[in-house]
Amino acid sequence: MNLEDKTLIWHVDAHRLNLQLLRVMINQRTTRLDFGYQTTDYYIRGGWINIYPETHLVTSASSRKMRMQDQQGIVTAPDRFHFKSRADWQFFSLFFAPLPIQDQTISLVESEDPDFTNFNIGNIELKLDAAFLMRL
Repeated sequence: MNLEDKTLIWHVDAHRLNLQLLRVMINQRTTRLDFGYQTTDYYIRGGWINIYPETHLVTSASSRKMRMQDQQGIVTAPDRFHFKSRADWQFFSLFFAPLPIQDQTISLVESEDPDFTNFNIGNIELKLDAAFLMRL
């Protein structure tokens, strides 16, 4: 499939604790993952979030790790974005090189040795017949 001037969009409902993957978009220039994160009640004002610069995608369509190229709405570690209350949401996007245009499963890996604070979320199925096609 030729993606010139087009974007494939998958609406996703994948969760890991308070992290929710909302959408995956692929075009000829980039792969974009859009997330929503709700604060926890563990901290008085909801705590903080950030993302490791080494965050990457792995896909069933390639053996290569695709490292995060940019982010929007979230800071990279060691910086932290501090919430003002436990009711806050933060929406953010992570950008990677364009993924192959084929059916595949992807996983976001923030840490190879994760703990409960890392944004690892896996086995997200991207089927071409489930994608929406949008013209730029």
